[in-house]
Amino acid sequence: MAVLGWLDIDLLFSGWLFQLEGGSQNWPLRNGWLTDTVLHTGGRDLVVLMSVALVGMLLASRFYPRIHAYRRGLVYLLCSVTLSVLLVRFGKSATHVYCPWDLTQFGGNHPYVPFPMSLWQGDAAGQCFPGGHSGGAFAWVALYYFAREYFPRWRRVSLALVLFVGLVFGLDQELRGAHFLSHDLTSLLLSWLVATLLYALFWPMRRRDAVPAAQPPV
Repeated sequence: MAVLGWLDIDLLFSGWLFQLEGGSQNWPLRNGWLTDTVLHTGGRDLVVLMSVALVGMLLASRFYPRIHAYRRGLVYLLCSVTLSVLLVRFGKSATHVYCPWDLTQFGGNHPYVPFPMSLWQGDAAGQCFPGGHSGGAFAWVALYYFAREYFPRWRRVSLALVLFVGLVFGLDQELRGAHFLSHDLTSLLLSWLVATLLYALFWPMRRRDAVPAAQPPV
């Protein structure tokens, strides 16, 4: 993250995307059917649906023995996803960072003030850091640890799938002018940190030097 800031990668990458879209003041892909309706709105709905399904499975685990065997893992998933999303939401309101489409060099009305200098801009400033949309997908990196406990063969597949969806969501928002690259990477780092710390809390005696064998339902 320090290197991204030092080399101005955020401005360079977003500036390149901005020019690819014609350099117009309103970011042509901001309201595009694929970028806005499908990947932004549809992606948000997908994350909400997954969260509802997770809560449903957790409730069902009280009544169905086959699901009850995964109850600790389901609670872990719910805690990790929820805490990750809340941290990103808190960060957006506390860091006061503007979106690219708000900035003068991209047709907006505000100067570029990166984090942490943005902390002193006041409550009326932007709320774009970290990235919320990609954060909704990256919050599910906890699936890696869930799979590690119950389906070890699928742990890397789970991680790869979550990272792929999160990167797609992040790139979509960058194409729309809603976020810089560092915004989405910060969401990933926060989610991975939360998932890792909670994993150590939920399975404190688990040896870290070996992947556990699958635990079949009781």
